[in-house]
Amino acid sequence: MAATTSFAHNDIHLIRAYSPDIIQRTWANNRVEWGPTLDEETYYAREKVLASQEFTRDNKLQVWILVPKTFDSANPQLDLILSAVETFERPGIVASKGEGLKDVLSISVASVFTPVPYRGRGYASLMMKLLWKEIGNMKDVSFSFLYSDVGPTFYGRLGWTPKRSEEIIIATTPTITGGNTPVEMVTDSNLSELIAADAEQVRIQLKAQIETARPRSLPSLLRSQPVSAGCMLALVKLDQQITELGARQGKSFVLWFHDLLKDQLFVIRWHLDPSEGDETARTLIKAAQEEANKWKLSKVVIWNAEQSLADLLKVETKYRDSAIPSLGLVNSTIETDNVEWVHNEKYSWC
Repeated sequence: MAATTSFAHNDIHLIRAYSPDIIQRTWANNRVEWGPTLDEETYYAREKVLASQEFTRDNKLQVWILVPKTFDSANPQLDLILSAVETFERPGIVASKGEGLKDVLSISVASVFTPVPYRGRGYASLMMKLLWKEIGNMKDVSFSFLYSDVGPTFYGRLGWTPKRSEEIIIATTPTITGGNTPVEMVTDSNLSELIAADAEQVRIQLKAQIETARPRSLPSLLRSQPVSAGCMLALVKLDQQITELGARQGKSFVLWFHDLLKDQLFVIRWHLDPSEGDETARTLIKAAQEEANKWKLSKVVIWNAEQSLADLLKVETKYRDSAIPSLGLVNSTIETDNVEWVHNEKYSWC
């Protein structure tokens, strides 16, 4: 059947993909978007590595495909994959005045892709509507999130409401003045310990924040867990030359990712302990600048940084029109505008 064949929406449905052949076909389709500089073999190898990590295996990563109802998964006609999307099961925390801290599941959504011949027929919209229903039926899931590269409207009308999307951009030259005290580099040998300690501190901070909030002023806080040791170590495995994943000083630290294609070192997690001041902040930013320079990257990017950091570095806070954080509360009567997404920072594919 030709790829230009059109299907009525009531003749297609969303199903889980289990077959390696089907999953690999979704990679072949989306490589033009997320791996245009890689040959097929390298791209498949990368996806297989990322799909076999602690944060993705055991059904934490799920691939969904929109196909005609006549589609036979046992004997698939691969050119009839009309659209595809991936979901990831992540730990999350919801904090509220009445219930305190609650550990929940969250679902992050990624790799929404429709092959060019099937675009303009409403397939992606239908797929996301059906996916929202699937997420609503998942046990113990409290919220879902994604990062939109198609503006705030498309996903906003499908359940994922746009949230704060600011960034600061720091040039790598000249390096900032000050910040000359030594730092400890974060590598795969101490990453897990650092992330575990950070997760515990986040819980303490959330508990204190919700307990001191005035009634109705902060109905609910939530935090997804985009940063994980498994995620970061998987990225290291993809390029063994990258060994330094961040820097720490005292109780403060920064974790970063080398985005070579976009010429930037982007900060995945930034934590400045309240007991440590401007000099520590300068030290960590300088470490990031030096890492970016080592890899000949022109800038360091931080999402949703505190205004005090932008003021300290004398840089402008800008709004993004891509990678817009979008949040959906699952089976909830609370409006997303009444929820603060805590530590909504930038992270890579994982």
